[in-house]
Amino acid sequence: MRLPDSPDLVIMGDPLLFQQHQQVSVDEIRTDDFQHNLKILMERQLEANGIGIAAPQIGWGARVLCIGISEEAKDRYPSAPDIPQSFWINPQVIEVSRETCWTWEGCLSVPGIRGWVNRPASVKVRGFDDQGATIEASLSGFAARVMLHEIDHLDGILFTGRIDDAKLMIPNVSMETQSSWPENWPTENARITPPGTIAKDR
Repeated sequence: MRLPDSPDLVIMGDPLLFQQHQQVSVDEIRTDDFQHNLKILMERQLEANGIGIAAPQIGWGARVLCIGISEEAKDRYPSAPDIPQSFWINPQVIEVSRETCWTWEGCLSVPGIRGWVNRPASVKVRGFDDQGATIEASLSGFAARVMLHEIDHLDGILFTGRIDDAKLMIPNVSMETQSSWPENWPTENARITPPGTIAKDR
């Protein structure tokens, strides 16, 4: 398929966000339509000030994602580390750490909501780049978090499904007053961890 030049973001409730998507052939990666779709995917991420986006979020049912923190996105995540902009096609998780960590997650497809989510603290991933070359990376901390969040999209999983307690889901606007939340609410570490940083414990 060939995406329109400015596709709408797909919002929670759309069936496309709850499907496991098929792998892409290397030959397909080099086609004009696929390269066009990659360009649109990154443009849509940057327009939305996202730090990651997966193909299903713009109506493209392919195992493709894009991550990276732009200067504009830094305004939303001032404490986050630098993450270079990169495409990952058919990303596969090769290893995950036993150690886990927590952070506030949001999603372009779940507007207005953040959740306090636990995931592995580090991950090793293998896939293809935008030219079909094999790539591999070991990521830790917030970068690992972003990668795992986006890979979940390719398997039909939203971050809301990773939240184990309703009190750990809040309106995004509440983050603006995080410093005045009640002590230890909703948990001790959730209370003091700004978006873009991680905590070792719940």
